[in-house]
Amino acid sequence: MTYQAGNKIRLYPSFQNSYTDFGTMPKEFWDRWMLPGDSKYTYIPSIMDNTTAAQNGGAYPLNNYNYSNERVARGDMIRLKTVSITYTMPPAVVKRSGMSNASLTLAATNLWLLYSDSKLKGQDPEFFNSGGVAQPLQRQVTMALKVSF
Repeated sequence: MTYQAGNKIRLYPSFQNSYTDFGTMPKEFWDRWMLPGDSKYTYIPSIMDNTTAAQNGGAYPLNNYNYSNERVARGDMIRLKTVSITYTMPPAVVKRSGMSNASLTLAATNLWLLYSDSKLKGQDPEFFNSGGVAQPLQRQVTMALKVSF
């Protein structure tokens, strides 16, 4: 098992200057300001319409939210990193087959992220990307056969 504690991670910027069909509506936008008075219930600002954006003269005020304390998560995490099991064949079975030794090993890495800050929403706290964090590490399973003659 591995762990890390005490560090902070800046989340990826949720608001952008423009949007594509692939990133138009992240889940966090569901809780954004939509009506006057919503600021009592959420910290997520509304999306600027084109008219408001044009009136800002190139300034992008939503970066104040993107890089605020609201967009920082704890980097604490606990991960089941590596598990390895080895089975050594019984000497009687090995000698009958003409070998002097045989074993089978099954190893797995990055099996389970046991704990991380819920603000990360599935992003991996162990690996950083430009300005944010990367997607979770892939699980790997390896089987090895070791034979001696």
